[in-house]
Amino acid sequence: MTVVEDSSTNLVNFTTSLPVTMKTKISGSPKGYGDIYHVVFTFFFSLSAVPFIYLLNTLFASIDDSVRGFGIMVLSFGTLSAIILVVYYGSRITDWMYLGMALFTWTAVIDSTISLEYLGITENFMSEYLKFGEPYLLSSWGSAICVFDGTGFYIMYLVLIYLFTNKKSWRSVGIYWAGAILNSMIVLITGVFTGKHSATFCTLLNIPYIVFPIFVLFRIFKTQNRSNWVTKTKIQEKFSIKVHDVFLILGFIGSIWIILAKFLVVLGSKVWVFKETVAPETALLLEDPARFYSIQVLLFFFYIIPAQIVSVYYLLQEEKPQYLWEMSAAMAGIMLQAQFSYILYSFDTQTPQPFRVDWTDINFWLPNVLLVIIPHLFIIRLYIHRVPDTKIAKKQ
Repeated sequence: MTVVEDSSTNLVNFTTSLPVTMKTKISGSPKGYGDIYHVVFTFFFSLSAVPFIYLLNTLFASIDDSVRGFGIMVLSFGTLSAIILVVYYGSRITDWMYLGMALFTWTAVIDSTISLEYLGITENFMSEYLKFGEPYLLSSWGSAICVFDGTGFYIMYLVLIYLFTNKKSWRSVGIYWAGAILNSMIVLITGVFTGKHSATFCTLLNIPYIVFPIFVLFRIFKTQNRSNWVTKTKIQEKFSIKVHDVFLILGFIGSIWIILAKFLVVLGSKVWVFKETVAPETALLLEDPARFYSIQVLLFFFYIIPAQIVSVYYLLQEEKPQYLWEMSAAMAGIMLQAQFSYILYSFDTQTPQPFRVDWTDINFWLPNVLLVIIPHLFIIRLYIHRVPDTKIAKKQ
């Protein structure tokens, strides 16, 4: 018989089980602010990005046209460096992990402003930057990833800051975020270099969004403790596949088929069954000159399909190793970011008409939502049914 802890107790243990030797050295919060001081500080500080970029946009406009792109890059790098110094002295935390997250929270507000400018809700906040800095962000795909950065990533940053500054385990959230943001950057930069858009000096400003997550992952695997997982449920008398596992296996098989169909259509397959599987998006996959989602599909094929095959294998096994959880967390983060951006892109009124999808088409929604839901259900399944080592010891 498998012993399962109460889910609420599991959640508390999962986020607070960091050994003393692995806890981050962080100065205490000012008296009266409790555990959320640094989250509140970062939140309100990030809002300062709005008036600041309005003034910065005016400064950008004063630079000579011949060197404006380079000048914007230099001023932008200088601004990011200044923000780190302000956070360093304002928060009393010297750890580079927090400084990086606070900086990214600040820039996430800028990405939200880019999205608003793209929609015509605001103006003259980022107009010069979008004209001479990163004009590809003023596109349907660029706007979609900015929306996710200003919402999804913004929430992740605040959650990570809360966990990190309160000495709680942030391993799983960190892996989830790192997978998502690295995927976003790989697709964006590769798309800029291979599609209809062109790279600029300010494309270099995306380097921190690649380097920082990689360093965070190194830190996670080097210093962050793992939660207690059993590699084999020894106390279970007889292993049997549950109904929800069958559902997940079928879901993964469906996801693999959908990705395979997208991949072959991107490569120009004329096979009827593949084209019918992704019929509402065939034109977008084949002919879109921006190529962003085509690149995303290639990443799905070479990285997500193998991860899903491994997941199906372990759903059929009694053994559930630790790396399965970490791989699944990264996969779920990637799929959420990728599909969120793609769905927004597909419905955007500024996406060229031949590539735009009817938002009422259920044949578009079903496969694309499935790609997001299954990895997240798999994570929930792994977490709920894990058996801590302490439980096994008591049972034995």
